[in-house]
Order: sequence, then C-alpha cells, then structure tokens
Amino acid sequence: MRYILITILFLVILSPLVVFAEDTNRVEIFAHHGVLEDVPENTFAALKRVAELGIDGIEIDIQQTQDNQLVLMCDETIDRTTDGKGRVGQLLYAEIQQYDAGSWRGSEFQKERVPLFSEVLKFCKMNNLKLILNVKQACLEKQVLDIVKKYEMSSQVYLWGTLRNSNTDDAESYGKELVFLSPEEMTKEKVHSIHEEKKNALSVMLESDKRKAIKDRIRMGVDVVLVDYPCVVMDALNIKSQVSDRKRQENREMDSQRHEANDNAAYLREQVKTLIKTIENTDYNKARTAAMALMVLPRRYTAPPLLKLLRDSNPLVKQNAVWALGFCGDDSMAATIKSLLKDRNTEVRRETVLALKRLNASQSAPALMEALKTETEQGVKYDIARTLGTFGDRGAVFALMNVLTKEKSWYVKSGCVEALGNIGGDMAMNALAKILVTDAGEDAGWARTKAAWALTAIGPKSIPLLVRALNDKEEGTRRRAGWALVKLGAPAVKALISSLREINTYTRERAAQTLGWIGNESAVTSLIWALKDKEPAVVSSAAWALGRIGSPKALAALQELVNNENVDVRENAAEAIERIMSNKEKMAYYTETRQKP
Repeated sequence: MRYILITILFLVILSPLVVFAEDTNRVEIFAHHGVLEDVPENTFAALKRVAELGIDGIEIDIQQTQDNQLVLMCDETIDRTTDGKGRVGQLLYAEIQQYDAGSWRGSEFQKERVPLFSEVLKFCKMNNLKLILNVKQACLEKQVLDIVKKYEMSSQVYLWGTLRNSNTDDAESYGKELVFLSPEEMTKEKVHSIHEEKKNALSVMLESDKRKAIKDRIRMGVDVVLVDYPCVVMDALNIKSQVSDRKRQENREMDSQRHEANDNAAYLREQVKTLIKTIENTDYNKARTAAMALMVLPRRYTAPPLLKLLRDSNPLVKQNAVWALGFCGDDSMAATIKSLLKDRNTEVRRETVLALKRLNASQSAPALMEALKTETEQGVKYDIARTLGTFGDRGAVFALMNVLTKEKSWYVKSGCVEALGNIGGDMAMNALAKILVTDAGEDAGWARTKAAWALTAIGPKSIPLLVRALNDKEEGTRRRAGWALVKLGAPAVKALISSLREINTYTRERAAQTLGWIGNESAVTSLIWALKDKEPAVVSSAAWALGRIGSPKALAALQELVNNENVDVRENAAEAIERIMSNKEKMAYYTETRQKP
C-alpha cells in the first residue's frame, strides 16, 4: 500500500503533465475518408464506423454523375473502389448504384453501395456527425452548398478546398471555414490570428500515427485534426472508444428479386424487344438504361436476345449486352461470355472480365489466366487480377506473381496484391511481403498499404513476415506492418516481444507501440524490461504501452521515470501511471492480491 500512496503523491505533483486533454482546447477529430484500417472509404460502412468510435466527424469527397447526382467518390473513376469501371462524370447514378463498393476491402462489405451526398447528410444529421466537404470537380460549389442548406446541416459542416472560395453573400450560413496550417507554419500566434478572423485552424496528418506529433499540434490550439488513424488522437486525448447507441440508417440494397410470376408472356416479349432495339440503335445513356431495365425482367425472356447481341459488330452494343448478362446471376452464361476476352475493343474486354467476376464464374479462371499472358491494356489486366482473386483459385497465384514481377504499373500491381490477399497461401504471402517493403515512391503507396491488409487477411501465418518488416528502414513500412499486427492481435504478441530485443531502435520502438495497441497482459513483463532501454524513444513507447495495457505491476517501474531527463519519457510515464491508477477494478484486485499472506 505504501508505494501506491507514493504514486498518488506523484500524481498530485505532476498533475499538469498527467492529463493531457486538460491542457488543451477540445480539438475535433475527423477521419480521412473513414477509418481506412477497418472499412472501405466513402461508404456508409465508413460513416457507421466513425459514429461507433465516437469521434466528431469524417472528411468526404464529392463528385457529380452525368445525370447531376452528387455522390461520394475520391477518384475520377470508380475503378479502384467498386467492381465497375468508368469516370464518375460520364456515368448515370442508377448505373453506379449497381456496383459493389465494399468487397475490395473485405467480404463483409459486399453489400456496400456508393452513397448519395444527400443521404449522407441525413445520416450525419441523425447521428450528430460533422463533415469536412471536399469537392473533387469544378463548378459544383453552389449545388453542394445549397444541399447543405436544404438539410440544415451548416452548423455541422466545414468548408474545404474550392468550397472556401465560393462566391456567396452569406458564406457563414453554408458552413464553417477551415484554414489549413502546414507543419512549417504551425505556431500559436498563427492559430490565434485565424481565430481572430472567426475561422477554424486545421491540421492534417495523413499516413502518420506519430502520437507525439499529434499532441504537439493539438497543443498549438488547432480546432480540427484530419487523420488516417483517429484512434491515435483519441488515445492522446484519453477518449474512450464507444459503440454508438444512436439510430443507424441501413444501407440500401439493390433489389435482386426478379418478376417471374404471373406476368403476361406476350407483353414481356414486346417489352424485351423494345429494350433490345434501344440497346442496338441509340446513345450510351439510353442503351445502358435499357440494359438496366432488362436486368429486372425474367431471365428466360432477356437472356436469349442478349446472347445474340454478343455477336454484334458494334462494340457499344456488345458492352451493354455483356454488362446486363453479368447481373443475371446465372454462371452458365460464362461459357458464351468468355469468348469476348479476345475482342479487339478494350472496353468490351473489360466489361467481359467484370461480368465474369459478378457471376462468380470460377470455371472461367483458366481462360482469364491465359488472357493475362497476352493482354497489353492496364485496365483489363487490373480487372483480370481482381477477378481471379474473387474466385480464390490457388492455380492463379503463379500468373499473378508473374505480373507483379514484370508489370511496371502500380495500378495493375495493386490489383494483383488484392487478388493474392484473397487467395492466400505461402507463395502469395511471400510475394505480398516483398511488395510491402518495396521503396518505389508515392506510386507504390496504395499497393503497399493493400499488401499489409492482405497479409492481415491471410491470418497468423503472415506474422513472421510482418514482424520482419518492422526492421525496414522506411517509416511507412513499419507503420503499415505495425497496424497489420495490431489487427492480428494476441497471436502476434510473442514475436513482438522478441522484437523488443532487436538492434534497430526504430524496430524496438514500433514493437512497443504495437504491443500497446494490442493490449495483451502477457507483454507487461517484457515492456517493463524495455523501460531500461538506452534509447529514450523506446522507453517512452514502452511507458505509453504499459499505461494502455493498464497493469498495476508496472507502477513501480514507471515511478522511476517520472523525473527522467527526457520530457517525452516523463510525460508518458506520468500519463501511464494516471491511467493505471484510474482503473479501480484492476487496482483493487492488485492491492488485494498483494495484501494476502
């Protein structure tokens, strides 16, 4: 009991250092596109996850479809984050709604659809979430702001990018303005001047999970932090994650039921005949709309004429026919569809591959692997790779690894990475590990991130490869590997404990941080030993990790650090002591155990 009383005395003396959140204004935490370690970006799954965490809001990207609907999408095309293809501004909203916007991130998200901006506003209003709006196309500002005003969301919206420069007479009624501050210009004086102008200071920390850097930014008095890892900010502010009890808006699902029942056969045949003529004789939008109409009619009427259209000389006609067949749900169509893999037209080949993917026609895997050998167009190769991954065919691993080795495009490589993660196996793991540690600049960033996620999806077998990546010289590699190990959790603890003895300082530091996020009690003794490390960065990380795990066994070792010459060590040790002491159940159990003879 004596040393516990001493600990309390230390806490009283050091109270200005202990509770970091009390020294700062309440900064608002925004997730960049969503919590990317968990969910697909710019989806309702991302919005729900943000609501569950209990943070303030999310930054979303807004684009306009060809028929003037505002949707959430980061890229100019839908290729990366859906199972469709094409530029957002050239597609009808009804078509975009047919595509799966979540499966690329995990099978549990296969029902996700691209959300309408108006539906997002409704969800955020209901769940009291704030938004940073990033308009990705020119001349949409007025339309976006009018919708914000229509849904009375101005008080929950921050204007970003081109929205800050929109020429409106009453700009404040549309939302609050953000002023971005780079690390170089971040001073308390600068933040104060922004506040005097009645604006809000924004700090952006993407592709970074450095807790100290985040705390330093917050101490400057910024109003909003935009981050990829909101849990790190929550930890710095000692905010507990929570599962929200708020009402949740369910995602809309595409109605897949077909009207088979008592419809008049003659009438249906006439309807199909009219729609087929529309596909044959008119422009893209009308043809694609006709194809969508055929999707909901009975297959016994629509399939025969659509299969005939696959032999049409017009590439646009073939595209729409194979597109509609891809949604019919009958993988027996694949035998006829796959012949178009050799079509001269690139767009026809792409639609063919995507149709086989939607039909889950795994019997077409050999034909796709053969096509991959000779294909020259990047878009088609990307689609083939992802489709082979959906099938989960182990026989495709060698073909995918061959593309990874020879292909120069990181766009295509990212498709192969996703596929190898879905297929799994030792060969796939080794290929993914090589991509993870590749230092090839910004172009490789997305593929490397997906490689880390893919290794996580493969499971505990990938732990040795991920732990080895903690030794990499590049911070981005260690960060990606560290969070992948956090996802794997308890099975990774033993290997991470071994990494606390590595020669490389950065490896020991990251290993300690990862153990802290995992929060497994079995790491406590090893982390206590790490407090004796000669490098302050490792000691500081180990102290923080012990506080996050919350074991009273670490109190005595942490007390020895509260007067350490390094300010980060002192602060993290004091914060860890406060966290451990605040856990009444653990402290009571520990005290009772120590008092027993």
